Order: sequence, then C-alpha cells, then structure tokens
Amino acid sequence: MSVISASLAIAEGDYAWTGTMELADPASFQRIQIDDPVTLELGGEIFQMLVDNKTLSRDGVSRPRLVVSLISPTACFATPRATPMERIWNSPVSARAAAEEAVEESIQWDLLDWTIPGGRLAVYDAAPLDVVRTIAEAAGGVVETTPGGELRVRHRFPVSVPQWVSTTPDHILTDATDNLSCRESHRARYRVNRVMVRGWLPSSGHLSAEVDRRVDGLNQGRTTFHSGGSAHLLLNHGPETTIQAVSASTGSLLPNADQSYTISEDLMFDGSNSATLSQPAQSIQSVIWLGNDLGALTLAADGITVTAANSGVAIVRVTFTVRSRSWNLSAPESVAGLDSFPVQVRITGQSGDQVGDGEIVCQRGDGAHPGEDISDPLLATTEVKLTRGRAEIDAGEDLQEVALTCVHRPEIMPGQIIEVHDALMGRSWRGKVTGVHHEAVGPRTITSLEVARVATRS
Repeated sequence: MSVISASLAIAEGDYAWTGTMELADPASFQRIQIDDPVTLELGGEIFQMLVDNKTLSRDGVSRPRLVVSLISPTACFATPRATPMERIWNSPVSARAAAEEAVEESIQWDLLDWTIPGGRLAVYDAAPLDVVRTIAEAAGGVVETTPGGELRVRHRFPVSVPQWVSTTPDHILTDATDNLSCRESHRARYRVNRVMVRGWLPSSGHLSAEVDRRVDGLNQGRTTFHSGGSAHLLLNHGPETTIQAVSASTGSLLPNADQSYTISEDLMFDGSNSATLSQPAQSIQSVIWLGNDLGALTLAADGITVTAANSGVAIVRVTFTVRSRSWNLSAPESVAGLDSFPVQVRITGQSGDQVGDGEIVCQRGDGAHPGEDISDPLLATTEVKLTRGRAEIDAGEDLQEVALTCVHRPEIMPGQIIEVHDALMGRSWRGKVTGVHHEAVGPRTITSLEVARVATRS
C-alpha cells in the first residue's frame, strides 16, 4: 500500500506505541480491517502495529483523507480487547514469572526480579496488562512496548539521576547534524530526597481449631466421642501464621492429610466497605448480594478481610474455599480410672512474615525533603524496597522538561540517556528521554523528544 504520511509516538507511562498513517489508495483503505497486523517502516526502523481505527474524511471536491489509526499489538493485553481475569497466586512466585503468566508470553524484563510471597498478589476482573502494571509499579517500574511489539518492563530511572553525568549516553545530539529546535518548560516539582518504604505488616495472625463438624467430613458429622475412640480436628491459620506445635493433655495426636472444602457465610457491611470471614480463604467462589449491591469483592492478602468496591449497608453471601490442617486425636480407654473425661488440645503458632517485610528509609543527601510514605504488599524484600525508594527519590529530583526536535533518530526510547550539544542553550547537558514522536511526510522524517534534565540555576 502507498503511505502518504505516518506518525508514531510513545510516552513514559504509556504502555504502547500509537500513531496514524494516511493512505493514498482507497482500495487498500477498504481492505484494511480493525485489528489487522501492520508492519510499518519509518525512517528505516521497523514497527509492528495493529489497526486500531479507520477514518475517511471528505472536504468538498478535494481528495478524501484516508487515515488509519495504529497501536502496538500489546493492546490485546488491555481493556477492551483483553478478557478480564481473576486469580490468586497462593504460592511464592517471581515478579517476572507472575507478569508473564498474566499475559501468557515472554516479557523483556529490565527491572529487578524478586519473589512475591504466596497470597500477596490477587486480582479480580483485571486485564492482563493491569497485573503487569501492578507488579512493575510496586518496584518503581513502568511498562512499555518495543518497536517490534514485545512488552517491556523497566525501571522508571534505569540510570539514577546523580549518575547521568558519568554514564555513557545512549544518544548524542549536536547542532551540526541533529538539533532543529528546542523549548524549555517551567518547573513545577516537589523535591523528594527521603522516603519511608514498607512491605506488608500484618497486625495479627489467624490461628483457630475445631472439631470437624462437616456431615461429609472426617468425623461424618459426629461431635461427641467415646473413650478409646478418635476425633478429627481441623486447624486453620492465615498466610502470615505458621503452626509450631500441637499437643494434647492425654492421648496421642497424628497428622492427617490436609482438607480442602467450601464454606458459605453471610457477611454484614455496616456503612463500610470491608468485612471479615470466619477463617482464612484460599479463594472466593461466588458472591451473592442480599439486597444492596456494593460491587466486586476483593480478598486481602491475610485471607480473611474482604473489601467491596463501595461502602454501604448490605449483606453478602460469600462461598469460599478453605484448606485446613487436620489431626487425629486418639483418646485412651480411661484416665485416672475414669471413662468419661475432658481432653485439652493446645496449638502454638508464630505470626509474622518470614521474608523481612519491615520498613526502611531511603535517603539521598540531607533528607530535608521527605516524601509520602510508601506501603505495598508486594514489596517483600529489602532489595525491592530500595529499588522503589530510589525511583521515588529520582522522580523527586529538581528536574525540568525540555522539548527537542531533531532529524530522525532511530532506536530511541523513553528511559534512555541523551547528551545534547546546543550552543543556544549555553552548554552541553544530559537528560532522560520521557517521550518519543516520529513523523514522516514524504521523504522527510523528524523526531520530537520530551526530555527530563536536571534544572539549571542562574
């Protein structure tokens, strides 16, 4: 097909390239369908795209404009193209593995990879891209798409701001061969050089025990037992609690296989948006609002707290799955000559995450400009908390935006460091690319850049 003009752009925080191409041939325009793949060569650089929309406009007797809107194929991971998903990662999983499971393909991962403890990552009615963004943003990252159409996760500041002056730049722009125009914007930033970063701090652990009263359970519905017999117990604990020991005042205890089953119970919302289950759930199977509907329910990492989309007065019937530890208590024929006697069972446990979920302080310089505290359940290691803290401090440096226009510059992406030699700006300087826009009209192709640089002081 014959292309009259084309433009493509991506900005930091926008996961996909977007753009347009104007066609000369009506037949080609008519053949193109929404979501058709398009390979576009722009200034010698190859971009894999999808057709996002088509526009035909006529102005009197002049030639109609045939414009096709384009977007990266990773748009299939986002609303409205993607199918919403519901999932809980109950076992520990690496950040990259969880993200790739969500989109079901590999990701160019240029961010710290860390282990997310089981039960921390749970999504409801979320697009796959939402899962990837949640993981990336927890560690101070952003999600992008490469020109070739591959999803990419990178640190918001691949090079820390103080290291811009010493790192090797990805691109060098000069007056003689590159620069066409330059515009500085005003500065409106709040300095941040100290932040508190914490992971998930459980307030308490859940630990409970009961006789198995299920009709189809291990005791077959019995709740009273004779001397010399046995009784089966169910022990429930939250993801933040570990069982250390189980002991009895008499008789013997032996572990059974874990028991998985479903429970239904009614929860009341008294003007709030949260309620508590009777015991930790593995997952929510169904939700029925008995009257007022407060929206989707989300299960918290503790397995007990459920949060509704809205606050109000309501009752909801929740069916959820439970996985309990099970023990068999065998009682003797008699104790102290008695054939009727009580038995006490004691369970001890320990509450608290074992992966180091405390809080740390990230500081640069004198720390005189504190930012807002950060708390995220996915931040389970010191290393990832440091990574997130650095991202916040780098974003809080005294930066200003500069808009540049230059001759076409291939293979340039947000996050890269550029060095600019521009006599009109008074000196050479370096900054991080935050936006890229390529535009081709006939044989002429130019690139416009948004760049964040350390603010100059007069």
